Amino acid sequence: MTSERIIRQALSDGLRVKMALDPAQIAHAAELMRDAVLAGKKVLICGNGGSAADAQHIAAELVGRFVVERRPLAAIALTTDTSAITAIANDYGYEHVFSRQVDALGSEGDILIAITTSGSSKNVVAAVEVARQRGMKVIAMTGAKGAALVASCDAGVAVPSTVTARVQECHIIIGHLLCEILDEAFAPSPTIVVGNGQAPAKELSLQQLVIWREAQRARKRTVVWTNGVFDVFHIGHLESLRAARAFGDVLIVGVNGDASVRANKGPERPIFPCTERVQLLAALEIVDAILVFDDATPERVLATLKPDVHVKGADYATKPIPERSIVEAYGGRVELVPLVAGRSSTDTLARLTRS
Repeated sequence: MTSERIIRQALSDGLRVKMALDPAQIAHAAELMRDAVLAGKKVLICGNGGSAADAQHIAAELVGRFVVERRPLAAIALTTDTSAITAIANDYGYEHVFSRQVDALGSEGDILIAITTSGSSKNVVAAVEVARQRGMKVIAMTGAKGAALVASCDAGVAVPSTVTARVQECHIIIGHLLCEILDEAFAPSPTIVVGNGQAPAKELSLQQLVIWREAQRARKRTVVWTNGVFDVFHIGHLESLRAARAFGDVLIVGVNGDASVRANKGPERPIFPCTERVQLLAALEIVDAILVFDDATPERVLATLKPDVHVKGADYATKPIPERSIVEAYGGRVELVPLVAGRSSTDTLARLTRS
């Protein structure tokens, strides 16, 4: 078997196992840990071999950060204190290296994440038993053979595979998902009130967008802004939006309100009202958020919102950009994107009129 074939087979098998994971089980574990951490409790993590590395990885994400900038969280990998581990192993036996530490460090309401690919590692199972005695919540991460361990804990995931490598790959993904749910607790995605409930929406007010912008900043995402009328939507608009999106992680589109379009283009424009233009843009996956504004230029909006990148069409290479100084003053940058030749709303309308 060639190297490439081995790699393709491993990737295919790994994807199959990952897609078989139960999101509800992961969510339950994540919410259990989130609630404990937000209540000021700590997280203890243990495992052997590759699972020891996973324990240290998760602890590092919590004490440092995963993505969101937030306060450090109390997390200890029970695999790192070599003096304690070797002393306990020498005096009491290796199966007690984690349980003794849990007994010493754990308190009621704390979390123990017990990682064992087999589900039967004696020192991990012993740690689980002591954690229960101390009133801790236990999350198990194991493989297909460890279903009984998961059932005995408060939450957990038994990866549906008996291949150690595939199980370990899923464990680090699950660890990242636990951290991502915590990130959401510290910097939640914004919602706006629609009717009697809450629903995500792409069209936001400037105040809502500022909050949304800060959530993206906390996640280290690059925010791109571009704006226009987007009347009689055509391929040139789409290509410009695609090019703008390529400059960052999320794209905000500013849309000129009907009043500003009339003031700029005359009483016959826009052809389509703002509500319809916004709906068309909101249907595009590449558009993450939309702001309707009626200013002649986006200077005021940009000064408040402070996106990382402000995108204009290449036709501005020889024209002044009034908002450039504002963008550069707060540390942003202006980028130009190419236009699709022969495609503009004005030309399209002129051709239709002649026809």
